[in-house]
Amino acid sequence: MAAPKAGVQFFRAFMAEACGKMSNSANASLAMTPNSLRIRASFSFKGEAYEFDTVIDLDRSHSEAGETPNFHLLLARACDIDPYSYLYEALESHELEFFEATGAAAEACRDGVFDWAQFEQARRSQDDWESVRTLAEQTLTQQELDARPELMLALLAAYRAGRARAF
Repeated sequence: MAAPKAGVQFFRAFMAEACGKMSNSANASLAMTPNSLRIRASFSFKGEAYEFDTVIDLDRSHSEAGETPNFHLLLARACDIDPYSYLYEALESHELEFFEATGAAAEACRDGVFDWAQFEQARRSQDDWESVRTLAEQTLTQQELDARPELMLALLAAYRAGRARAF
């Protein structure tokens, strides 16, 4: 589902202010969302040092299923870098550092590297657990579910089997 255009413009304007040649402490207050991560690129271009740092909301990053988003482009857009500029080409030629992942993204972010396929799998699993818990809580209490993890595993297996048959 596409975000409203005004919301996108507001987000881009907010992130443009938060990005750029800033120190880590200046960016420390960027808002994290349930499935998000921080991306940083540090490099020198035309004799000038650049450090771009932003938070990406992975739940709003639009990419085809199974296809890794273009994180260089997401960082560039968030930091108001023209994707047709030489600065963008310089950014694109450098490795990105991923850190401070939240939610399912935390499972896929290790040592500055982010594994999108692992994230997608963790997010699907997280979504399945939330669906099963929502259905189960219509009959059982939270305490009953927490006390019987084997029941939750059985419910999850049944949920996934039913979903697989539906497709």
